[in-house]
Amino acid sequence: MIISVENMIARRRVGDKGAVDMLKAAGFNGIDYSLCSMDDWYETVGSPGALDFAAELREYAMERGMAFTQSHAPFRFKYGMQMCEKTEEYRQIVRSMEFAARLGAPMIVIHAVLCPEGCDRFEYNLRYYRSFLEYAHRFGIKIGVENLLGRETPESPATTNCLGSPETFCAMQDELSDPMICGCLDLGHALITTGDPAGFIRKSRGHVHYLHIHDNNGDADLHQLPALYEPAGGRYKMPWKEVCAALSDIGFDGPINLELLRYMNNFRTEELPLALELAAATGKALGEIILKGGDPQQKG
Repeated sequence: MIISVENMIARRRVGDKGAVDMLKAAGFNGIDYSLCSMDDWYETVGSPGALDFAAELREYAMERGMAFTQSHAPFRFKYGMQMCEKTEEYRQIVRSMEFAARLGAPMIVIHAVLCPEGCDRFEYNLRYYRSFLEYAHRFGIKIGVENLLGRETPESPATTNCLGSPETFCAMQDELSDPMICGCLDLGHALITTGDPAGFIRKSRGHVHYLHIHDNNGDADLHQLPALYEPAGGRYKMPWKEVCAALSDIGFDGPINLELLRYMNNFRTEELPLALELAAATGKALGEIILKGGDPQQKG
């Protein structure tokens, strides 16, 4: 099973190649190249030599037994913008798709757009995703549809307005009905929007191809290391026993990606290797529990 982690913090601290080495040493076998919050997007992805650099970085990772197993597109595109490359925010997504494909990533997550009241949110996002299909086929990279929080502002309560329910998450994939579309289930988001991530998993059977894993308190998107061996209701609220059982029930054996932005940001650069070792061990344990249909509370 592929166990990957986003590279955002590591590459900020030690650069692209240093991040590959650090994640490899920690025990990961996959990397999520995060293009969504880059401080140097124009210098890296938007530069004239970007695609050559991506190919070089792919080769560097392969030589070390690593692979870029997924990516995250920028999510600066807003409702009302034109869905074409004349719009800078849209163009950045297209460029990121091409860059990620050159890295060898088989999938890039493109976030749905939060729409205002009165808009047919589903139809708008259906049109939005369809607009990228020609690029997905051209570059040979799948588009990951993810369940999101649908907050009007960072302080607003989370809603299911942005594919945050299993019904809309699955329906979007079904309506798009294209081999370059896949489903990326974010467990942290599912906990916040529905309070029932295990139920979300079961209702999404057949539509869960990738997992984004992190822990939170059921309210804020904290992106913390999963507390696998704590009963739900402790520091964080993810019911790991029920979640693992549900993933086992649907036969999930796809890539697991840890999204640990805030967890990793708690550590100094010299502490990151140990923090990442713990994260990789946690990801591997989770994968084994899912595959064996076990209970994380049964340690050992």
